[in-house]
Amino acid sequence: MFRKIVSHLPFSPSLINELGFYAKRLSKEEATRKLGLIFTVLALIVQSLVVFSPPESANAADPSDMVRGGVWSGSQMMNHYDANTNDIRSLFDTIGITRAELSNATRNLQTLHSRDGNYSWGMTPHFGSAQGEGSYSVKSAGSGMRNFYYRPHQLWGNFTYTAYVGHSAKFGWFAIMRNCGNLITKSIPPAPTCPPGQIGTYPNCSTPPAPIVTCNALEVKQSDTNKYQFTVNTSAANGAKIQKYVFNVYRGNSLVKTLESTSPNITYQEKTPGSYKVTVTLKTSLGDRTSAGCQKTFNVAEPERCPQNPTLLKNDPRCQPCAGNPTLWIEDKQCSASFIQQKNAINLTQSNMDATKTTAKAHDRITYHLKVTNKGFAPEKYTFTENLGDVLQYSSIFESGGGTLKEDANSNGGKTVLQWPEATIKPGETQERTFTIQMASKISSMSTGTSNPGSFDCRMDNTFGNTVSVKVDCPNEKKVVETVATQLPRTGAGENMLFAGLILSIVTFFYLRSRQLKKEVRIIRHTYNSVGTI
Repeated sequence: MFRKIVSHLPFSPSLINELGFYAKRLSKEEATRKLGLIFTVLALIVQSLVVFSPPESANAADPSDMVRGGVWSGSQMMNHYDANTNDIRSLFDTIGITRAELSNATRNLQTLHSRDGNYSWGMTPHFGSAQGEGSYSVKSAGSGMRNFYYRPHQLWGNFTYTAYVGHSAKFGWFAIMRNCGNLITKSIPPAPTCPPGQIGTYPNCSTPPAPIVTCNALEVKQSDTNKYQFTVNTSAANGAKIQKYVFNVYRGNSLVKTLESTSPNITYQEKTPGSYKVTVTLKTSLGDRTSAGCQKTFNVAEPERCPQNPTLLKNDPRCQPCAGNPTLWIEDKQCSASFIQQKNAINLTQSNMDATKTTAKAHDRITYHLKVTNKGFAPEKYTFTENLGDVLQYSSIFESGGGTLKEDANSNGGKTVLQWPEATIKPGETQERTFTIQMASKISSMSTGTSNPGSFDCRMDNTFGNTVSVKVDCPNEKKVVETVATQLPRTGAGENMLFAGLILSIVTFFYLRSRQLKKEVRIIRHTYNSVGTI
C-alpha cells in the first residue's frame, strides 16, 4: 500500500493526505507489534521452564504402578531394581530376568503399541480372569508373598507408549514402560519353582540334606541244596544312588568267588563242605560303602542222604518213599501193588437173594458185584475184566455198569469179555464195578458139551478172585436125555472091534457056505447031462 501511494504521488498530489493517514496507522501497528513481541518473549521463557522442569500430572501415579510415577532414565530404573521397590527385583529374579539384562534394556528405548499382543503387568487387578487377567505370586523380600497381575495390554485401550526393551536368555523378550515402570512380556512365565539345589514347593524351599548311603545288614539263607540266597539291606537318601552290589565269598582266608549284581538279592551255589564268609561292598554315587553288618558266615554241610536208600542223595529225583510204606524205597521190590479180587451175585428177581443159593429161571435178572482191593504198598493201574463165556450161554447183558463187551482173544466164542476203563488203585483202596444180566426168555436145551463138560451144564460159572456158580432151571427134556445117557453101558474101542469081528465072521461063513452049495449043484447038473445019470 505504501509503495502504491508513493508511486502515484507525482501524478496525483492529493494522495499526500492518504500518506499521512497511512503514517498514523503505522505508528499504531508499531505499538501493537511491540506489545506482541514482549508477550512472545514471556511465552518463550515460560515454555523453557516447562521443558527443563516438566509439570507433574495431578493423576500421574496409580496403585497398579510397579514404580510410582514411572521411570524416565536408565539409572532411575536400576536404582528401583537395586532397592527392590515393590519387590520388582524378586519378580525379575523369579521369572529369570537378570540385572545385566535389565541394564542392557535401559539403553534400548523404543515406542510400542498397546495392540502388539503383549501382556501388561501391574500391582493390582483390574479386569478379572474372564478377560484373561491372572495373578503371579513371588516370595516377598520382607515376609509373606507378593502378588503381581498380568493381563492383555490391549484391554487398556489403543495407544502408543515408550519403553525400555530387553531380552532375557531364560525368559525371552520383555519391556519396561517408562510412565509406570510396569513389566511388559510376550508370554506368561511358568509357575515359580525352587531354585536349583533346593527342594520343596515354592515358596517353601530349603536346602536338601547331604546324600548318604549305608550298608545296614546282610542275610544268608539256604534256599536249596548247595544254594544260598544273599540279601543285603541298604539305605540311600537325599539323592545318593547305589549302582552295584559286590559280594566276595571267602573260604578261610582265600577268596573263592566275587559276584556282582544290580540287585540286593543274589543266589550263590557251593558244593564243597566248609566254613565260608561273605562280605558286601556297595558301589555308589558317593564311592564304595560297606560295614561290619554286611559280613556274614555260613557253613556248607555234607549232603543229606536219601532216608529210604542211603546210596542216593536226598535231592535225587529217585529218592522217593513208597506210597503205602514210607520206610520203603519206591523202587524196592516190596513196594508193589497186590490186588485181591472178590465177587458176589444177587438175584434181583427173586427178592435180592444170593444168586448162588437160588435157581435162575427165565427172565430173571442177576447183578454181579466185583471188588478189587490193593493190599500192596504202591498205586498201580488196574483193568476190571470179567469173562462171561459160560454166563452168556443162558443170558445176555442187561446193564453193563460202564463196561464194554469185547471179544475174547483166547477163544472163538465172540464177544464174551466185559471190560471197564483202566483205573489207578491206591494202597489200601477198594474199587467196585457192577453189571446185571437177564436170563433168556427160553432156557436153552442144548446138551452138555463133550469137550467142555461145563458148557450148557445148567450152571453159570465164572471166576473173579472167587468162583460164583449159579444154577439154571433147564428144560425137562434136556434132563431126561442126559439122565438116560448116563445110565447106558459105556463100551470102549476094544469091545466095539470084537463085536464087529464076530459079526463079520458069521456073515463070511454064510456067504462061503452059499457059494459052495452053488458050485456043487453046477457039477451035479453037468454030470447028469453028460452021462445021463449022476
